[in-house]
Amino acid sequence: MSKVRKIVQDFKKNTGKSKLLLWGMGLLGALLLILPGSCQKDSPGAVVTNLPQDRDYQQQLQRELEGILSRIEGAGQVTVMLTLEDDAETVYASNQEASRRDTREEDSQGGVRQQQEHDSREQLVIVQAGNEQQPVAVKKIRPRIRGVLVVASGADNPIIKERLTQAVQGVLDMPAYKITVQKGR
Repeated sequence: MSKVRKIVQDFKKNTGKSKLLLWGMGLLGALLLILPGSCQKDSPGAVVTNLPQDRDYQQQLQRELEGILSRIEGAGQVTVMLTLEDDAETVYASNQEASRRDTREEDSQGGVRQQQEHDSREQLVIVQAGNEQQPVAVKKIRPRIRGVLVVASGADNPIIKERLTQAVQGVLDMPAYKITVQKGR
């Protein structure tokens, strides 16, 4: 307790110095709060999710399939080739406005005229990233897989061939007719 009292008494004696020290610490704390946000570099890729390109995506899938399929008992050395049906598609954010107006008019002779007007507008959401303006990406739709070729040294055995086909079907959610399994050297 006596140490705490001594610190408090020293603080009271040196009020001018303590105030200056407190102000300095407060200013330093404020700078630390502001500085990290202003020091970050605006990267042009900040808007779009960092996803691998289509070619990288295809090669990554092939490597993962090769690794998994080669672990099936009896499969042996496995090589996989995937073909993609189309390119990846990026969906961008947009502001949408839609309005509808229905008008019904009756004239003095009993005739009725109905009119419907539909108006819709869509504007791409753009953000400033450094000196560039970029659209905001909501999601990226991966390309669909058109077909798979599996070459395995153990594929001469019909049971191994069936296991490889079922494994690819399960992993990629593909029908069997899009999967070819062949014996390799």
